[in-house]
Amino acid sequence: MFIFFKKPHPFIFNAYSILIPSVITFLIIVVFAPFHFQEFGTPYRVISGLIVSVIVALVIVISVKTLKKLLPKVMSEHKWTIGKEFLLVLFVVIILILAISLTLFVLKPNTSFFSLILKTASITIALSIFPILISILFEQYKHQRIQLQKATALTKSLKSRNAKLFTNTKNEATSEQTVLIKSEKGEIELQLSPKDLVYVKSDGNYVEIFFWDSLQIQKKLIRNRLKNIETMLPSTIFFRSHNSFIVNGNYIIKIEGNARNLILHLKGIKETIPVSRAKVSIVSSFLNNLQ
Repeated sequence: MFIFFKKPHPFIFNAYSILIPSVITFLIIVVFAPFHFQEFGTPYRVISGLIVSVIVALVIVISVKTLKKLLPKVMSEHKWTIGKEFLLVLFVVIILILAISLTLFVLKPNTSFFSLILKTASITIALSIFPILISILFEQYKHQRIQLQKATALTKSLKSRNAKLFTNTKNEATSEQTVLIKSEKGEIELQLSPKDLVYVKSDGNYVEIFFWDSLQIQKKLIRNRLKNIETMLPSTIFFRSHNSFIVNGNYIIKIEGNARNLILHLKGIKETIPVSRAKVSIVSSFLNNLQ
């Protein structure tokens, strides 16, 4: 079970994440009329339903955005898992129960607030627990399939251009080029042929440069930002796959996918390189135009 909760999961927060719970809340109040709402006419239930639905929408938006601001590392989309998704949903449900209970207490002040919380919790959990679990499992399955299909297609395209992969025989045009890696002060730290530069990894205010030298992979730490290093590299060879990574496309030998993103395997490198969701759509075109 612990392994299951650690599985990668897509972080999905869009209009539907807000609209669906709000609409369901509105329908519950208007149609099923819990909390003695059946004692009131339809106009009152509609107005009450709209008020509570707006509260629900605001609570969801504020809860998620606040968590992302206060806990950016925990809420990182690139490290999102099934467990984190479940805990996020549980947190939002608890906040919703409190917010709905408070709103209903204002609308019906003669009702016990504690009893409102208990009844709201029982109705909310009873109506949402199974849809939530099914939704999480469905999203996991759907995105796993989508990413697997993308990864399979991209890996096939890699195999079709194996002649371009770096081997002992290098592309002459590429070999003649020189890449200058500079520090943030403009000082030249490394002077390499593009064929020797494998990938670059962000490390706070520094970048780690991984390159071949003397038949071994070497690493050099340079004070600079990844976005600055990106401007020093030819875009026909190097690909910004992620906020923290730039890779030499000619070293990509395999692409795999999980429910969250794509993963690049580089020739001679143990570390796998993630592809952010924003970059997935352009991997194919990059590989097709790779030099």
